[in-house]
Amino acid sequence: SDLRSRPEEVFVLSNAFEFWRDARGFVDAIVSLRRAVGYNRLIYAPGIMDPSNLALLIYMGVDLLDSSLLIYQGSRGRVLLPEGSFGADEASWLVSSPEEAVGHNLDAAWKELQLIRHMIKIGRLRELVETRAHATPWGVAALRILDREHYQHQEAHTSLVGPAFYANTKQALFRPDVWRFRRRVMERWAPAPHKKILLLLPCSAKKPYYTSKSHRMFEEVLLSVPNSCVVQELIITSPLGAVPRELELFYPAAQYDIPVTGDWDCEERGMVQELVAHAAGLGFSTIINHLGIESEFVSEVVEAIPTAVGSATSRASLDRLRDELKRACSEIDKVPRAIDRVETLRSIARYQFGKDAGILLDDATVTGRYPYLKVMSGKVQLAMLTPERGMLSLTLDGAEKLRDHGLGWVKMGDFNLSGSLFAVGVQGADPGLRPGDEAVLLRNGEVEGVGVAVMSGAEMEDSRRGEAVRVRHKRRRK
Repeated sequence: SDLRSRPEEVFVLSNAFEFWRDARGFVDAIVSLRRAVGYNRLIYAPGIMDPSNLALLIYMGVDLLDSSLLIYQGSRGRVLLPEGSFGADEASWLVSSPEEAVGHNLDAAWKELQLIRHMIKIGRLRELVETRAHATPWGVAALRILDREHYQHQEAHTSLVGPAFYANTKQALFRPDVWRFRRRVMERWAPAPHKKILLLLPCSAKKPYYTSKSHRMFEEVLLSVPNSCVVQELIITSPLGAVPRELELFYPAAQYDIPVTGDWDCEERGMVQELVAHAAGLGFSTIINHLGIESEFVSEVVEAIPTAVGSATSRASLDRLRDELKRACSEIDKVPRAIDRVETLRSIARYQFGKDAGILLDDATVTGRYPYLKVMSGKVQLAMLTPERGMLSLTLDGAEKLRDHGLGWVKMGDFNLSGSLFAVGVQGADPGLRPGDEAVLLRNGEVEGVGVAVMSGAEMEDSRRGEAVRVRHKRRRK
C-alpha cells in the first residue's frame, strides 16, 4: 500500500531490535521506509538505542528512539558510554555499584543527545557520527553500507554549503558531500578552451588555497610569466582528489581539514589518479607536475614535466616552475586577461548549475577583484561570486537567463511573497535541487524571485511545514 496516503504521523520499525547484529538489514530497512513514508513523517526504531549508536541512528534518519535498551543493559550491570559498554565492576570511576548503572546509562544518553543537537545546529553531525561509529563493528558496518550502497539517498538531502570540518577518518572519503564534489568534477567540470597547460599543485593547510603562503608563492610565479592565462591549475588533495583552481571557493573545498603525514593509502591514490587522468584527457598540450615526492604516484597515470625539487616552495623548485611555464606559455597564442576572467566564471557556472549554464556568461563581462567578482550584462548585474557562499549568487536577471539551463526551479502558488517561501506554498520543485542550491521561484510560469534552497526539491514537494527557499530577490509588484 502507499504509506504516504495514510493518515498516521509516526511509522514504527517494529523489528528494529532484530537488526542488532544485521547492519545491512537495518540500513536497507531504514532507507526503504524513509522512501516509502517521505520526509514529512516520523520513523520510530524501538529498543535499539544506546549512547554509542545514537548519533548514527539519527544521521540515518531515525526520528524517535526510546530508553528500553539503556534500562535493560543497566539492569544487567552494564555501563553504556559513547565509546562502548563495560561491566559495572570494570567502571568503578563511573558507578560505585551495579545498581547505579541504569541511572548512569540514562544520563549518558541524555548528554549524548545534547551533543548531537549541538552538532546538528552547527552542521557537523557527520564528524561526530564518524567517530562514534568506530565504537562497535555494527556501527562501522552500518555507516560503510549507508555510504557506499546508498549514496543517492544521502546525497539528495545533503547540503551544498556547510562549515569547516575535519576529515580525520577513512570514512570521510565517502561523505556524501565529499563524494559529490569528486563526481561533479568528473561530470560537469571542463577547462576553458584556451587553457592548454595543466599545472598540478599540492594543497595547503589553510583554506581557501589562495589565502595560504604556499599558493601565494605559486601565484607570484604565474604572474611573472607572460601569457599565464593559458595555465589551468589543479590542486591535488585528499579527500577531494583534485580541485580545479576556479572551484576552490566551493564547499567542501574551502572547508575541509585533514591530517597530513605524506602517506597516501590505496583508495586515496586511486581517487587522485582517476581525477588527474580525467583532467589530463581534456585537451592539454603540456602537463607540469609541481607536487614533489609526496605524490609521485600521479606520474603513473600521466606524463608530466616535474619541476619540484624536494619542497614545492623551495627557491630551486619555484625557479624551475617559472622556467617551464615561460617556455610552455610562449608556445601558445596570447589570451587577454578579460577573456580569461569570463571563461573562468563560465567554468564555475557549468560546475554549479550544469553543463548548459555557461550561457550565463554569453555577451557578459566580469568586474571586481578575485574572489569578489560580478557578472555583468552591460550595466545590469547577473550574478556575483563571493567567498562567503563560495558559489554564484544570482539576481533576477541572472535567474531569467538561466531558468531553462540548469537552474533549479520551484513552482509557487499564486500569492505575493512577503519573505521566505515556505513548503506549504510550494506546488512543485526540481528534483535536482539540493539544500544550499540557487533556486528560481516561478509563479504562473514567470520568474517571481530567486534565493537559496533550504530543503531538497523532493522534500519541498513532500512537506507542508518549514522554510523551503530563503528569498534573496523578488519581483516588485504594484
